[in-house]
Amino acid sequence: MKYRTFLKLALLLLLGLLIVFVLLHKTEIIDLIQTSLNSLDRNTAAVAYIGICIVTVVVMIPISVLMVFSGAYFGLWLGFGLNLLGFICGSTAAFLIARYLARDHITRFLPVPVLRIVHKLGDSGWKTVAVLRAVGIVPGVLVNYALAITSIPLRTFVWASLVFTIPNDFILTYAGVAGAEFIKNGDLSKLLMATTLFAAACVLGYVMRKRFLKQ
Repeated sequence: MKYRTFLKLALLLLLGLLIVFVLLHKTEIIDLIQTSLNSLDRNTAAVAYIGICIVTVVVMIPISVLMVFSGAYFGLWLGFGLNLLGFICGSTAAFLIARYLARDHITRFLPVPVLRIVHKLGDSGWKTVAVLRAVGIVPGVLVNYALAITSIPLRTFVWASLVFTIPNDFILTYAGVAGAEFIKNGDLSKLLMATTLFAAACVLGYVMRKRFLKQ
């Protein structure tokens, strides 16, 4: 028992150190990813990118920058599909790890405000997933682990996460496409559209978050 506890704590520490390293060197890492993908054919690059997304989500590193990069590198629809698939696979892996391998440690690891929000929402099934995904009252990197300590079934977690992540994934992917086109040919129209969509999403999220916190 002591060995298993030590092993779990060591893994959590390793994940923490990895997160700090990536946050400090995210620009260099994105450049390395682009260089590595350029050396692969398009299909292999797509599979490799999904793997990168899965690891990123599991170790609780914000995936937004990767999603923007995917739009710029793969284009709108392929980038959007890869972002969605990579995010859902990573989220599912994180959910399963937290629920079946490290539930007690995750419960102690999560900040008290996050635990209060999860308790407040209760086990409302897909509605709980929708609120945490769409409203942004819990930091995105913690949502998968926060949902794992509830009694929400895996199937509900997966389909609700997929549905309520689509808008955010699309906006970030579109932002990557718009940024790439602006750099290549100076097309400002898509960049303005991406900025408008992002601003609208932020305002909507802010309003929904305020309404939830007042309840």
